[in-house]
Amino acid sequence: MKFAFLDIETIPLKIENEDIREYLMDHKINKEMRTFDPNYSKIVCICLKFSDEECKVFFNEDEKVLLQEFWSFVNENKSDTVFVTHNGYSFDVPIINLRTIVNGLNIPFDFNVNKWNMDKSNHFDIMLFFSNLGNFTNLPLNILAKMHNIEVKETITGREIEKYFNEKDFDKIKGRCRNDVFLLENVFNKLCVNYRRSKF
Repeated sequence: MKFAFLDIETIPLKIENEDIREYLMDHKINKEMRTFDPNYSKIVCICLKFSDEECKVFFNEDEKVLLQEFWSFVNENKSDTVFVTHNGYSFDVPIINLRTIVNGLNIPFDFNVNKWNMDKSNHFDIMLFFSNLGNFTNLPLNILAKMHNIEVKETITGREIEKYFNEKDFDKIKGRCRNDVFLLENVFNKLCVNYRRSKF
Protein backbone atom coordinates (compact mmCIF):
# COMPACT_ATOMS: atom_id res chain seq x y z
CA MET A 1 0.00 0.00 0.00
CA LYS A 2 1.22 3.49 -0.88
CA PHE A 3 -0.11 6.91 0.07
CA ALA A 4 -0.64 9.86 -2.26
CA PHE A 5 -1.39 13.33 -0.89
CA LEU A 6 -3.79 15.48 -2.89
CA ASP A 7 -4.76 19.16 -2.84
CA ILE A 8 -6.38 21.57 -5.30
CA GLU A 9 -6.67 25.33 -5.77
CA THR A 10 -9.72 26.99 -7.34
CA ILE A 11 -10.78 30.45 -8.44
CA PRO A 12 -14.24 31.85 -9.24
CA LEU A 13 -15.28 31.90 -12.88
CA LYS A 14 -15.80 35.27 -14.52
CA ILE A 15 -19.55 35.86 -14.78
CA GLU A 16 -20.60 38.00 -17.76
CA ASN A 17 -24.24 36.97 -18.15
CA GLU A 18 -26.50 39.57 -16.51
CA ASP A 19 -29.17 37.04 -15.50
CA ILE A 20 -26.56 34.97 -13.68
CA ARG A 21 -25.05 38.06 -12.03
CA GLU A 22 -28.50 39.13 -10.83
CA TYR A 23 -29.19 35.62 -9.51
CA LEU A 24 -25.93 35.64 -7.56
CA MET A 25 -26.70 39.03 -6.06
CA ASP A 26 -30.28 38.08 -5.17
CA HIS A 27 -29.08 34.92 -3.43
CA LYS A 28 -26.11 36.66 -1.80
CA ILE A 29 -23.62 34.27 -3.41
CA ASN A 30 -20.39 36.25 -3.18
CA LYS A 31 -17.08 35.62 -4.91
CA GLU A 32 -15.58 33.73 -1.97
CA MET A 33 -18.58 31.38 -1.84
CA ARG A 34 -18.31 30.80 -5.59
CA THR A 35 -14.67 29.76 -5.20
CA PHE A 36 -15.78 26.66 -3.28
CA ASP A 37 -18.66 25.72 -5.60
CA PRO A 38 -17.77 23.86 -8.83
CA ASN A 39 -20.75 25.41 -10.60
CA TYR A 40 -19.13 28.83 -10.32
CA SER A 41 -15.42 28.05 -10.10
CA LYS A 42 -12.60 26.29 -11.92
CA ILE A 43 -9.51 24.38 -10.86
CA VAL A 44 -6.22 26.16 -11.51
CA CYS A 45 -3.79 23.82 -9.74
CA ILE A 46 -3.65 20.24 -8.47
CA CYS A 47 -0.75 18.84 -6.47
CA LEU A 48 -0.23 15.13 -5.91
CA LYS A 49 2.65 13.69 -3.89
CA PHE A 50 3.43 10.07 -3.20
CA SER A 51 5.28 9.29 0.02
CA ASP A 52 9.03 9.91 -0.26
CA GLU A 53 8.67 11.23 -3.82
CA GLU A 54 8.72 14.64 -5.45
CA CYS A 55 5.46 16.57 -5.60
CA LYS A 56 3.74 16.45 -8.99
CA VAL A 57 2.21 19.84 -9.87
CA PHE A 58 -0.56 20.05 -12.47
CA PHE A 59 -1.05 23.61 -13.64
CA ASN A 60 -2.52 25.03 -16.80
CA GLU A 61 -4.60 28.11 -17.61
CA ASP A 62 -6.77 25.72 -19.64
CA GLU A 63 -8.66 23.69 -17.03
CA LYS A 64 -9.43 20.89 -19.48
CA VAL A 65 -5.74 20.31 -20.23
CA LEU A 66 -4.93 20.38 -16.52
CA LEU A 67 -7.56 17.73 -15.79
CA GLN A 68 -6.50 15.53 -18.71
CA GLU A 69 -2.93 15.50 -17.41
CA PHE A 70 -4.07 14.85 -13.84
CA TRP A 71 -6.33 11.93 -14.74
CA SER A 72 -3.70 10.38 -16.99
CA PHE A 73 -1.20 10.41 -14.13
CA VAL A 74 -3.71 9.07 -11.59
CA ASN A 75 -4.77 6.28 -13.93
CA GLU A 76 -1.16 5.16 -14.32
CA ASN A 77 -0.43 5.26 -10.58
CA LYS A 78 -3.71 4.26 -8.88
CA SER A 79 -2.81 0.65 -8.15
CA ASP A 80 -2.62 -0.12 -4.41
CA THR A 81 -2.85 3.60 -3.60
CA VAL A 82 -4.69 5.37 -0.79
CA PHE A 83 -5.28 9.03 -1.63
CA VAL A 84 -5.06 11.34 1.38
CA THR A 85 -6.87 14.70 1.50
CA HIS A 86 -8.08 17.33 3.92
CA ASN A 87 -11.79 17.95 3.26
CA GLY A 88 -11.47 15.86 0.12
CA TYR A 89 -14.85 14.18 0.55
CA SER A 90 -16.70 17.50 0.47
CA PHE A 91 -14.37 19.67 -1.60
CA ASP A 92 -11.39 18.39 -3.60
CA VAL A 93 -12.81 15.19 -5.08
CA PRO A 94 -16.37 16.40 -5.84
CA ILE A 95 -14.94 19.51 -7.50
CA ILE A 96 -12.46 17.48 -9.55
CA ASN A 97 -15.25 15.13 -10.64
CA LEU A 98 -17.76 17.82 -11.57
CA ARG A 99 -15.21 20.01 -13.37
CA THR A 100 -14.09 16.92 -15.28
CA ILE A 101 -17.65 16.31 -16.47
CA VAL A 102 -18.19 20.01 -17.32
CA ASN A 103 -15.08 19.86 -19.50
CA GLY A 104 -16.48 16.89 -21.43
CA LEU A 105 -13.99 14.38 -20.03
CA ASN A 106 -14.50 10.91 -18.63
CA ILE A 107 -13.73 10.10 -15.00
CA PRO A 108 -11.46 7.05 -15.31
CA PHE A 109 -11.08 6.36 -11.60
CA ASP A 110 -13.47 6.48 -8.65
CA PHE A 111 -12.21 8.11 -5.48
CA ASN A 112 -14.32 6.89 -2.59
CA VAL A 113 -16.56 9.67 -1.23
CA ASN A 114 -18.73 7.53 1.06
CA LYS A 115 -17.49 8.54 4.49
CA TRP A 116 -18.93 5.43 6.11
CA ASN A 117 -16.51 3.31 4.04
CA MET A 118 -13.50 5.59 4.48
CA ASP A 119 -11.37 3.38 6.74
CA LYS A 120 -10.94 0.61 4.19
CA SER A 121 -11.24 2.65 0.99
CA ASN A 122 -8.86 4.30 -1.49
CA HIS A 123 -9.48 7.77 0.00
CA PHE A 124 -8.64 8.92 3.54
CA ASP A 125 -9.82 12.40 4.56
CA ILE A 126 -7.90 13.82 7.54
CA MET A 127 -10.57 16.40 8.32
CA LEU A 128 -13.28 13.75 8.45
CA PHE A 129 -11.07 11.57 10.62
CA PHE A 130 -10.40 14.26 13.22
CA SER A 131 -14.02 15.44 13.23
CA ASN A 132 -15.16 11.84 13.83
CA LEU A 133 -17.06 11.87 10.52
CA GLY A 134 -18.50 15.31 11.22
CA ASN A 135 -19.43 14.91 14.90
CA PHE A 136 -16.71 17.29 16.12
CA THR A 137 -15.21 20.55 14.85
CA ASN A 138 -13.83 20.62 11.31
CA LEU A 139 -10.34 21.99 11.92
CA PRO A 140 -8.44 23.79 9.15
CA LEU A 141 -5.28 21.90 8.24
CA ASN A 142 -2.91 24.59 9.51
CA ILE A 143 -4.69 24.75 12.89
CA LEU A 144 -4.68 20.96 13.21
CA ALA A 145 -0.94 20.96 12.49
CA LYS A 146 -0.21 23.69 15.03
CA MET A 147 -2.27 21.86 17.66
CA HIS A 148 0.19 18.98 17.32
CA ASN A 149 3.38 21.05 17.02
CA ILE A 150 3.84 20.40 13.32
CA GLU A 151 5.60 23.23 11.51
CA VAL A 152 3.42 25.27 9.15
CA LYS A 153 5.07 27.22 6.35
CA GLU A 154 3.05 30.37 5.76
CA THR A 155 2.26 31.18 2.12
CA ILE A 156 -0.37 33.16 0.27
CA THR A 157 -3.96 32.82 1.45
CA GLY A 158 -6.76 31.19 -0.51
CA ARG A 159 -8.32 34.60 -1.06
CA GLU A 160 -5.19 35.75 -2.91
CA ILE A 161 -5.16 32.97 -5.50
CA GLU A 162 -7.46 34.73 -7.96
CA LYS A 163 -5.35 37.90 -7.72
CA TYR A 164 -2.12 36.06 -8.49
CA PHE A 165 -3.79 34.07 -11.26
CA ASN A 166 -4.97 37.26 -12.96
CA GLU A 167 -1.48 38.72 -12.56
CA LYS A 168 -0.04 35.49 -14.03
CA ASP A 169 2.13 35.03 -10.94
CA PHE A 170 1.56 31.31 -11.16
CA ASP A 171 4.54 30.27 -9.03
CA LYS A 172 2.86 31.64 -5.91
CA ILE A 173 -0.22 29.51 -6.58
CA LYS A 174 1.86 26.41 -7.22
CA GLY A 175 3.86 27.12 -4.06
CA ARG A 176 0.76 27.33 -1.91
CA CYS A 177 -0.68 24.10 -3.29
CA ARG A 178 2.66 22.32 -2.93
CA ASN A 179 3.09 23.51 0.67
CA ASP A 180 -0.40 22.31 1.56
CA VAL A 181 0.46 18.86 0.24
CA PHE A 182 3.71 18.74 2.24
CA LEU A 183 1.80 19.78 5.37
CA LEU A 184 -0.88 17.18 4.66
CA GLU A 185 1.80 14.51 4.41
CA ASN A 186 3.46 15.62 7.66
CA VAL A 187 0.19 15.62 9.59
CA PHE A 188 -0.82 12.23 8.22
CA ASN A 189 2.56 10.64 8.94
CA LYS A 190 2.66 11.93 12.51
CA LEU A 191 -0.95 11.29 13.48
CA CYS A 192 -2.76 8.91 11.13
CA VAL A 193 -0.52 6.55 9.21
CA ASN A 194 -0.46 3.71 11.76
CA TYR A 195 -4.23 3.89 12.23
CA ARG A 196 -4.84 3.75 8.47
CA ARG A 197 -2.42 0.87 7.93
CA SER A 198 -4.15 -1.11 10.68
CA LYS A 199 -7.45 -0.91 8.78
CA PHE A 200 -6.12 -2.18 5.46
